[in-house]
Amino acid sequence: MVAEFALALVLLIGATAFLVRRGSPRYPVVGAPHAAGHAAGSPFLPGDDGDTACTVFAVCEIDGFEKMRRHLGPAASNALIRSIAESIGLILPEASLGRQNRSAIEFAWTPEESQNVQARLADLLERLPRTYPLEGCALDVRPRLCFLTAGPGTASDEAFDRIEAALAHPAARHSDLIELETTPNAGARSDVALLRDLSIAIAEDALELHYQPKLDCRAETIASVEALLRWTHPTFGAIAADRMIAMAEESGLIRQLTRWVMTRALRDVAALDAAGVPLPIYVNISGALLPDERFAADVLEITRGAEQWIGLEITETAVIHDPERALANLNAFRAAGLNIAIDDYGSGLSSLAYLKQLPAQELKIDRLFISGLTTTHRDPLLVRSSIDLAHALEMQVTAEGVDSPMALSLLTVMGCDMVQGYLVSPPLPLAELIEFLRRDSHVAHIESAAPAILFARR
Repeated sequence: MVAEFALALVLLIGATAFLVRRGSPRYPVVGAPHAAGHAAGSPFLPGDDGDTACTVFAVCEIDGFEKMRRHLGPAASNALIRSIAESIGLILPEASLGRQNRSAIEFAWTPEESQNVQARLADLLERLPRTYPLEGCALDVRPRLCFLTAGPGTASDEAFDRIEAALAHPAARHSDLIELETTPNAGARSDVALLRDLSIAIAEDALELHYQPKLDCRAETIASVEALLRWTHPTFGAIAADRMIAMAEESGLIRQLTRWVMTRALRDVAALDAAGVPLPIYVNISGALLPDERFAADVLEITRGAEQWIGLEITETAVIHDPERALANLNAFRAAGLNIAIDDYGSGLSSLAYLKQLPAQELKIDRLFISGLTTTHRDPLLVRSSIDLAHALEMQVTAEGVDSPMALSLLTVMGCDMVQGYLVSPPLPLAELIEFLRRDSHVAHIESAAPAILFARR
């Protein structure tokens, strides 16, 4: 019954997200040319009528138009979109213009067999005006095109969903013409199945947490562990954590997933204590959840009475989208006694303004800089300055991705407080973690291959 309810919930979430995306106003292009036989303003496009020919689906987007729209106002913005749609219709008369949203225009056509689709759209992009007269001023715009050529039976909504996702992807921000794979998106279909199965796995407690220890460089003992999510799918095998998190964030399942992780972590805190090796567990928190007041209330409720044993790891850019609410929730976590660590420091657009506001007790330097400690001249300087900065802000420092004794030696000399990486231990299931923690020494396996200055006292 629980599994069926969870599946129904995921389907409801997916349907709601779809309706929000597709049900938002998509105004018809008034006065723009349309393919013969289609009424002006009709959302009908090739590919929906059982035709046997291939169809080109494309979207023209105005880069940065959402911000521009706030300054122009709705009337002028809609006029600009109509003007661009009319230009597309004149330059590409064989295309059927479909729906338009607040910053983009959908269109499609059935190309001739000999037609070079990419060259045709490159020509369209080249001929589209880059300056539009609007209410007495000349407005510079940057049109971007993304397209795919689909076989018979492809629904237009499915094609346009793929195109919109590609345009929104950060990796495509600097591309003006993007071509997607011609083949049907089997990956998207498998993601839907995985999302359904992930919901069931959460409900049926079929996920796992593995724990990677953090070594205190001074005490040579394990100070805490980081919880890392693991899922072995019955059909597809091990699913990458990044893929799981991305699916959960995009579908609205991330709150349930994080609640499961925190609940399991607390259960394992009790197991560690019962085994005589009590240790704090740090849980990663998605930036999408940080501004959510309901999520903050969930965290405080779940961790009540065990605040000293649960820590939260956030990325340095997690507060950027809604800093006021995110910082308010982080301050509430800290006031309740939860420790906060800034994860992957240096991998994003670090801002000292945000860094000084975050109520964090730990700064984790990204593995990108640690991996170059012994091979470059700049990385040691950046790491050392980050350690000094964190200490000045009264934070402890953890180096991530420490895989060699030499890197550990350098970090110890630099004053790094803790290290985490395969040199210390890979992520371990709970039973293996308990066995590891019960060892007489957590550095004996390192010292045998380490330089003499490995744990130089400061």
